[in-house]
Amino acid sequence: MFYIMKKQMRRRWMPLVLAFAILAAAQPHMTAKAELPVQSAPEGVTERRQYIIAQDGTGDFRTIQEGVDNAADGDTLIVYPGIYTEAVQVMGKEVHIIGLSKDLCIIQYDAASYRKSPLTVGAGRIANLTIHGMNSGIGQPVLTEEEIAAINAELVGDSWERQKNYRGYAVHVDQNFLYGRSVTFENCRVISENNHCAGIGTRGESTVLFENCELVSLGGGSCIFLHDPTSIEVSGKASLVMRGCQLTSYLCPYVMTFQSLLPEYNQLELTFQNTRVSAVEFADDGSYVALDVNTSLDVETLSMLEEAGALYAAGLSSSAPKLVHKMTNEEISVYMEAMEKTVQAGSVSQALMPQLAEGITRIGYHETAETDDSSVLAPSLLKHHVIAIYNRSNLPGIGWCGLDNAVLTAGSFGNTLVEMNTVTIPSMTDGVSTWYSSSFSVGP
Repeated sequence: MFYIMKKQMRRRWMPLVLAFAILAAAQPHMTAKAELPVQSAPEGVTERRQYIIAQDGTGDFRTIQEGVDNAADGDTLIVYPGIYTEAVQVMGKEVHIIGLSKDLCIIQYDAASYRKSPLTVGAGRIANLTIHGMNSGIGQPVLTEEEIAAINAELVGDSWERQKNYRGYAVHVDQNFLYGRSVTFENCRVISENNHCAGIGTRGESTVLFENCELVSLGGGSCIFLHDPTSIEVSGKASLVMRGCQLTSYLCPYVMTFQSLLPEYNQLELTFQNTRVSAVEFADDGSYVALDVNTSLDVETLSMLEEAGALYAAGLSSSAPKLVHKMTNEEISVYMEAMEKTVQAGSVSQALMPQLAEGITRIGYHETAETDDSSVLAPSLLKHHVIAIYNRSNLPGIGWCGLDNAVLTAGSFGNTLVEMNTVTIPSMTDGVSTWYSSSFSVGP
């Protein structure tokens, strides 16, 4: 029953993409060039340039990809308002892509193919953009044997045979060029109707930063999927930092997913600050996988602790006034109708406001036992977490939430999920240890 409800919810939210077109068509086009400061390059270094991307031809290029292709390492692209239907690929160089407004500057693309994300990038600054991975329902393209051979020739430790089973991310960060560099997303809205919103493959001595960003999952993937590299040459310590962000997952039971592939050579430092989460948890086990080795408290335990007033007894903290909520079947129907009306009204800003309460919303649970036996769900066989953890060994590790090689930094605070916070609430007695902080070293 709840699987059917999830399919209905998924189908009804597809028209969100139409709302983007309505909003963009209603906005006046800006023709004046943006006055942004350009710093002079150091002596002996090629001066970095700034290019204007405008669809009406008033800038330097009409498409973002044209700008990327003509930009040198370190150049900046200023994106003017419009809907850019492109699969932008920034490969092997650092190009900064800055929109004038995330509500007006939209990159969208049908991410049916794993290899065609709206934005593929390795390093640089991405700001003030909406990046939308759409779902046309067409599926992966049919390739010739020659095309498949060419793809396999460029892949290391992967194959088209595996990739063809996955849809694309909205944002894909997974290049060796990231080694020793950073990529930052500022004031962006990332939406995915397919796979994860942001698929990230870390590299050594690198940082991936999201600041004041919205990540909205409308499909089967979580908001963040992150894994370490499998090549020793580009391994090392990497950092993921999220500040002032909003993560919302409407259908996927996991709001974040982490995978450890080569823990002997990689270490991951996680920092979350003032990041809000609106996650869902389903009563049926069909939404969960046995390979998830998350060692944190499952949703049922968190709910019982909160109901008993004991959630903070071990130093756990949450920014949500109430961490765990329960949605009845009637509320589900009201919720879906409200989403439909929002889309029909054409208000993108309202449609993308989190419709779920901050915290974890439990869906499909009966509030009372006043029902016949046929409608009562069987007891859960798998633990339900909103963060998925996968290790190479398929066993829990010693790091954050059981991840082999992860550390939650002491600078993590003010977040919705208790796993994302290392600080205790002010009223706690000094010296109470927190559950999810960890400190260890890894190496060959």
